[in-house]
Amino acid sequence: MGRHMGRATYKGTSTKAILHHYDYLGDFYRLFLGPELVYSHAMWEDGDTLETAQMRKLDHHVQAAGAVGAERLLDVGCGYGALLHRAVQRHGVRHAVGLTISPAQAAWAAKQQWPGCEVRTENWFDHRPDGPYDAIIAIEAVEHFAGETLWRARRVSRYREFFRRCHGWLRPAGRLSVQANAWTRYGWLGSMMLPAERFAPGGAGPHRLGLRDLAGAWANARDGLRASRTVFPECFVPTRSELTEAAQGLFRVIAERDDPQDGVRTTESWLAGAEANRERGAELIGRRAVEDILNQQRTTLRFLREGRATILRLVFEKV
Repeated sequence: MGRHMGRATYKGTSTKAILHHYDYLGDFYRLFLGPELVYSHAMWEDGDTLETAQMRKLDHHVQAAGAVGAERLLDVGCGYGALLHRAVQRHGVRHAVGLTISPAQAAWAAKQQWPGCEVRTENWFDHRPDGPYDAIIAIEAVEHFAGETLWRARRVSRYREFFRRCHGWLRPAGRLSVQANAWTRYGWLGSMMLPAERFAPGGAGPHRLGLRDLAGAWANARDGLRASRTVFPECFVPTRSELTEAAQGLFRVIAERDDPQDGVRTTESWLAGAEANRERGAELIGRRAVEDILNQQRTTLRFLREGRATILRLVFEKV
């Protein structure tokens, strides 16, 4: 995927990696994601269940994108289609288009036969819309856009290609609502390697690294790389500045939220469900793959609790 006329044209996470995560490992995830199969971090309030928190998150993005009552909505990385269904059924969107390159997700959504919803097995890079969109939503999709490159400038360039295309697809003053797992302002390396005290309130001052800090940094790098290799191949978590820099001149940021506790509560819920379904999961995808997912979720939960990562929500308006 992604080769044309001898030159590399990068289109994000490869089909092979997508099939591994969303189709093969997805057999296990479907056991504990909830009835709507929403595979992204929810938006929680007191008294919520996972299901109600997920619906609040979907409602938030539809409203933030200005899509209530819209004629046409695009969901990039639509998963199993829950946002499409919610947008049409509850928010009066007339036609909602979703893009995924997971055949299993597309097939599941197609079976639902939701009126007004169209799911395409298609990479956003190859998308050719039938007409302009009133709003675009991308929930935890940008993690698939930059691959595993360690170079910030290259990642920003790849994110900018996404923003450039969204700019062309949207009507004047149209909005793009984005949610992403994100590193702190220290970037991927600092967010993983710095001592946890650096991320506590008032903890940004100088800190002399000791042996315990170095051991912790090594453990973070080991656990993070293991999760990337076994569960999320070819993915990279962005920072806020990388996304806003990539959007400059195309969009302006009109709203933003930094919601690490939403990540904590969602991951806690997923982890509890995964552990409860461990034996059934082993029958579906094998015991080792289940343990890989459990380890990844524990690592994610620790990074979120320590303030190394967050759930970032940004609303962009076309300029």
